Amino acid sequence: MSTPPVTTPAATPGLALDTLSVTPDVLEVEARKHRLRRGIRSRRLDRDTGSARAVDTAVARVLTGCPLLAGVHRVACYTSRPGEPGTRELLAELERHEVDVLLPVLLPDGDLDWELDRHPGPLGPDAVAAVDLVIVPALAVDTAGRRLGQGGGSYDRALGRVPARVPVLAVVHDDELFDAAVTPLPTLPHDRPVQAVATPSRWLWLAA
Repeated sequence: MSTPPVTTPAATPGLALDTLSVTPDVLEVEARKHRLRRGIRSRRLDRDTGSARAVDTAVARVLTGCPLLAGVHRVACYTSRPGEPGTRELLAELERHEVDVLLPVLLPDGDLDWELDRHPGPLGPDAVAAVDLVIVPALAVDTAGRRLGQGGGSYDRALGRVPARVPVLAVVHDDELFDAAVTPLPTLPHDRPVQAVATPSRWLWLAA
């Protein structure tokens, strides 16, 4: 008997992640993810490097105006890489407001350790459980909270340690935010959803 295909979630964007598929065809889903990653990475390479500073400024403006950051004391974030929406001005703003920022450190086994931005030194993988907000990178996000990462699984493992009360926000370019009712991102049961997304032009609370 053939394996049932992934259930199309277009009509039910608010369902929890673990209800979106029934015994999915893992190879098919991974192939779809691979095609999406390849296309998005290619577009990021073609982005105008001259506008990167403006994007960085725009992301900082959107996020510093986001109510999820109001009153936070400790945030897990990351230093953006070329092609990603920039986080450097955001990190500077968080430091200016004396917010403790945890930055990820990739471990040999692919898991993430964390260290304070202003005081480097390993805090351990469980340190992410004690933050008020987690800001994560992504290649794409859809409006139901599905996140497409780089494929290593590091953030999925790390997000498994984050309490349910702590929101997780992903940062993507505007054209990397997909309408879940039209183009739902492929997911597998281990993929962790996000509750919010920020782009250079806006932030959204999602259905995850």
